[in-house]
Amino acid sequence: RLREREFGIFDRLTWRGSKEKFPEESEKRLHLGKFYYRPPNGESWCDVAFRIRSVWRDIREDFADESVMIVTHEAVIRIFRYVLENLSEEEILAIDKSCNVQNCAVTSYNFEAETRKFVMCQDNFCVR
Repeated sequence: RLREREFGIFDRLTWRGSKEKFPEESEKRLHLGKFYYRPPNGESWCDVAFRIRSVWRDIREDFADESVMIVTHEAVIRIFRYVLENLSEEEILAIDKSCNVQNCAVTSYNFEAETRKFVMCQDNFCVR
C-alpha cells in the first residue's frame, strides 16, 4: 500500500511524451485536475489517499507506542501530508507545485500528546 502511484498508460512517459502519445487523456487530466484524474490502468491521488488512510490506520493500531520509518515515493509522501495534516486539496496541490520531493529526502513528524496530533518536524530535508 506504500508503493508509488500507478501511472497506467502514462507509465515511463514524461508529461510531454504523454501529451504526444495520449492527447485525449492529457486533456482529461487538465480538465479534471491532478487530484481526481485517473489514467487508464492507473490511479488518481484520491486512490492513493484511500491506500494511505488504510495503511495509516494499521500503523496507528499495530505500532501505537513505537517510532515508525516509512520509505516511499513522491505522491505517497504528498498524500501522507494530506492525511496527517488534514490538508485541503488546494493546500496539498500548492505544496506539490512549489517543489519536488528530493531523492532520499526526509519528512518527519512527532506526535504531540497534548494536542493528540502529528506535527511536522522536517519536510523534504536533504543532507548534501
